[in-house]
Amino acid sequence: MTEPSRRTRGVQHGPRSRQVVEAVRAATLAELARAGFTGVTMDGVARAAGVNRTTLYRRWPTKAALLADVVEPLLARYDADPGTGSLRGDLLALMTAIRDNAARPEGRALIAAAATGAPELDELVRAANARTLGAFHRALASAGERGEPVGDAGVIAHLVFHGVVMWEQAHGAPPGDADLGRILEALLPGRG
Repeated sequence: MTEPSRRTRGVQHGPRSRQVVEAVRAATLAELARAGFTGVTMDGVARAAGVNRTTLYRRWPTKAALLADVVEPLLARYDADPGTGSLRGDLLALMTAIRDNAARPEGRALIAAAATGAPELDELVRAANARTLGAFHRALASAGERGEPVGDAGVIAHLVFHGVVMWEQAHGAPPGDADLGRILEALLPGRG
């Protein structure tokens, strides 16, 4: 007589599942800080989180999926439009969100992982950039609908986004509030 194969119930969604998710996120972040993206292993994360490897692989089949889950709360900030009522205000709010997200451990982990150039992160980096840039494009479109002069919205979105993202690399420190204001003044002169 053959025994029936054991079937798992798939991804669970109860209180224990939330505990597992939080333990895995914390372990992933700790492992990224300790070993960097290339040094992180699924076994190491499972061990640090105190979960079975099958539990880990059921929800996060790759290291990129682990990192994506860790940074999701940061990216979710770009899903809601600032709605300040002005283009300058909306852009400043989004620029501040990028700067503040980059300073968080999750943001630092994403930046360091992306810098490795690991091909398995290409989709995550592309999606994160598109999601963030999408918020800038929406802010510019809203300004146009309100009748504010927008100019070349695509170029403005690109320059504002990359101005913030590349500031630390070029200047050795994240942009301060005055620096963000300077970037906006250069792109939207006289609209302060």
